[in-house]
Amino acid sequence: MDRPEKATLRAGGARHSPTAPQAAARPNSPTHQSLCRGGRSPARPEPARHLRMPALPHLTGSRRRRRPTMGLPARGVPGQGAGRRHPGGVVANGRGTARAGRGEREWSLAVDFGTCFTTAATFGDEAAVGGVGPRSLEIENSRCLPALVCLDDSGALLTGRAAQQRAAHHPDQAERAPKRALARQSAVLLGGRSVPAAELAAAVLRRVYAEARAAHDGRPPARTVLTHPARWGTAERGRLAEAAERAGIAGPGFLPEPVAAALHHAQVHAVPDGGAVAVYDLGGGTFDTAVLRRTADGFDTVAIGGDPHLGGEDLDECLRDLLGERAADRDPDPWHTLWEDPGPPAAAQRAALGRELTAAREALSQTGSVDIAVPGYPQPFLIRAHEYRAAAEPLLDRSYELLAATIADAGIDDADVHEIVLTGGASRTPRVSDLIAERTGRLPLLTADPKSAVVLGALAVLPATLPPGPARAARPAYADGAAAQGGRVRRYLNPDGDLGFRFTPQP
Repeated sequence: MDRPEKATLRAGGARHSPTAPQAAARPNSPTHQSLCRGGRSPARPEPARHLRMPALPHLTGSRRRRRPTMGLPARGVPGQGAGRRHPGGVVANGRGTARAGRGEREWSLAVDFGTCFTTAATFGDEAAVGGVGPRSLEIENSRCLPALVCLDDSGALLTGRAAQQRAAHHPDQAERAPKRALARQSAVLLGGRSVPAAELAAAVLRRVYAEARAAHDGRPPARTVLTHPARWGTAERGRLAEAAERAGIAGPGFLPEPVAAALHHAQVHAVPDGGAVAVYDLGGGTFDTAVLRRTADGFDTVAIGGDPHLGGEDLDECLRDLLGERAADRDPDPWHTLWEDPGPPAAAQRAALGRELTAAREALSQTGSVDIAVPGYPQPFLIRAHEYRAAAEPLLDRSYELLAATIADAGIDDADVHEIVLTGGASRTPRVSDLIAERTGRLPLLTADPKSAVVLGALAVLPATLPPGPARAARPAYADGAAAQGGRVRRYLNPDGDLGFRFTPQP
């Protein structure tokens, strides 16, 4: 008797029926073929003879069955990474979920500490809410925690909605970009009080860590990986390590964001040996590029680039400039009052408008126009997608030039790149895909969930110096002077026979 097909849990915790359209197309499907050059599906790699994919038991309902673990798509494992298994299934030391038969309930945590938002994902522990598989962490019913922090009357740092609400009335007590402050300065003045930049970042990490533990019965993760911009060096990573220590996160591993994004791509789409993957990571406040080359046992980071001062916030400024032009034509006085009034009410209105601009920018990736309400004007302003694209063109041109420079630094041409992967929330800007397609003659691949791709990819990696299991060294995984320019991701088998991956920065 045929059994009905069951829904499977995909990246981000969303459930999909096997018969429903998939965000990540299966190989040889019409959707997948449309993404490939010439409409052809890429050739399946030859079977590997040097690695054997181990299997771990998993529970599905009341029945027990065995499923192979998964990290990157193993060479020659048909369909692996094509949507049949959970992306990011092997984490940290490669053990994935709790080891069956031993009563252990280990789980892993990955955190992408962003300029504007922070995302996190967990894997493992069948007893956790949501079951087995990579799962994006939700905080206040959202998978993106605003990075903003704000002091309260007692001097404690607020995060999330509470921070946003207080910052609207006490802007002098708020820091909107703790990540940027962490990279640039040792302390920030909030409400006349000097607060260490590491403590601002720690407030965000502490909130994420607490929410993740709450979803796992209060138990700490067996391993944690924090991602960071590719161009961060030893000093910046050291400050992030200090913030993690202040947040109570012991001995985390560290991974460059573009590397994690490439790993997530490789979990879903086959990359042949020798194939180069170019990553275009446009986040809220930073822009990273990288070129990685597939090897027999992982990835090599060949080149990195980007601009730490380019991101979605700059695209929001393009929208604001458009609104300013429309306001000047209608009545410039309310607009000038909005931006020049130093009082708390005007500050709250500016903050609200900033959030609306971000929402409008994201909406313009799916619709032809948006209406934006501006304080002081009875009627909203209509902004069309083509107007926004024209205003953002210089910034996007700059981003492509940086991507092209990174590809050139890798010593290859556009034609030698197997895939150009777009990730980061701002990469959904409509003009991004069109611009890259025009310049390279090929359509880039936008990850199904750009905001979560980095943390889902990070779940597949164990930094080389991070010991397995709960008992870990307190020092960061590579805050030991290693340079930011490059590294290697290598496949390995641990003593339990499970498959995992390690990232080792190159000196």
